[in-house]
Amino acid sequence: MGLLEIVSPIPPIMTGTASYMRLIVKRIGALLGALDAPVTLVCDDTTWERDGIAGQMPDRFLGLEVKSFRQVEASPARGTTRVYFLANNDKHVYAHQMVARQDAGAGARIVSVLHDPSMFMVHRHMERSPGVDFSANDLVAATRSQLGVASDFLVRARINHWLPDDFDFSTHCMGPALAKSDEIWVHSLYGANRVRFENDFIGARCRKIKVCGHPHDTISHAQRERVGTARFTIGFFGWVTPPKRLDSVLRGLAHALERLPADMRSSVYLQVVGKRTPKSDYDPEALSLSLGLSDVVEFIDYPSTDEFEARIASSDLVFNLRYPSCGESSGTLASAGHSGVRVVCSRYQAFREAEGVWRYVGVATPYEILEISEAIIDAVKEWVIGRLDGACNNDLSAQYTATIDKLLVEEALKLLVQSK
Repeated sequence: MGLLEIVSPIPPIMTGTASYMRLIVKRIGALLGALDAPVTLVCDDTTWERDGIAGQMPDRFLGLEVKSFRQVEASPARGTTRVYFLANNDKHVYAHQMVARQDAGAGARIVSVLHDPSMFMVHRHMERSPGVDFSANDLVAATRSQLGVASDFLVRARINHWLPDDFDFSTHCMGPALAKSDEIWVHSLYGANRVRFENDFIGARCRKIKVCGHPHDTISHAQRERVGTARFTIGFFGWVTPPKRLDSVLRGLAHALERLPADMRSSVYLQVVGKRTPKSDYDPEALSLSLGLSDVVEFIDYPSTDEFEARIASSDLVFNLRYPSCGESSGTLASAGHSGVRVVCSRYQAFREAEGVWRYVGVATPYEILEISEAIIDAVKEWVIGRLDGACNNDLSAQYTATIDKLLVEEALKLLVQSK
């Protein structure tokens, strides 16, 4: 019988893409029902110990078999469908390693799902990490489909800090995925166009790009009943890094509090929920203190998945911002939307196609801070007078081929049919 291998981190690994996989696996189980579908999840078993997570990699997750990437073939044979979930963070290093090691002529059907078209940062991390078999020459080769003959000069210039940080946010490193995948799946028309028009496909195995939506009506993100409280809760969720624009949210909040009447001002609370980088690299708590927000803002380290989702659902307003980095998928945005929470997004890249966005804000200074402030004031006033407006209609929403869970189910069903 054929096998569908899904290569992705799973909970409790501390990354939004792991939570996203929990969402997908639940939908796969619901759609396949009692069928004995040949689906295996492929993970990095060393992540538990490396990240200080209790226990070890499970043998099964929500009913599906789980294997270490060391237990599967480097180049799967015909009859197997392997789907790589590729993202721009260190939890996906093993997935990028698997793509790099796979033979371009592998007989299996290969799909690469891009959470973000620009993945230079994770490849640069691989190049610098001891024990990871990925050299500067490999990094150059990964960029060649986009940068062409200039790739060697540009990559080495960036390694030597001759180029600005913006280089990292615009460089794909998509060479291995294009060379070794039959299809590329993305979550936006923006992402599809970047893959198609910014890369050279000569000699590439990939011949199809699909735009797939996020799972709908998911079990793990079922809409919760909104409970009225005496506090207006603003939410900020996920890894706390500069591109998530928390500094702008804090400055916008301080500006809004100066403009709100005292009775409204005393009700506002911001919860920042997610893992933080070392304070030596980035310290938003210090900024919060300097702005006089220490009594208004609470920083909460990465909680359990259930608590994380409950905190999203308990929010009255969620900020889901990016610049200059912009991941293609956002589990927190989907979760907030399914819980009926107002969501504010950056008017930038793929977020312009997101469904269920209540308000967009610009990315240019100082307009970003001013528009964040306006969004907070408008939402607080609506909350005070009891208005619950629905999410805005977004005419720019992508026309998806299908939701990603249904595409994965189709792959599993093809294998079942072939085995009969």
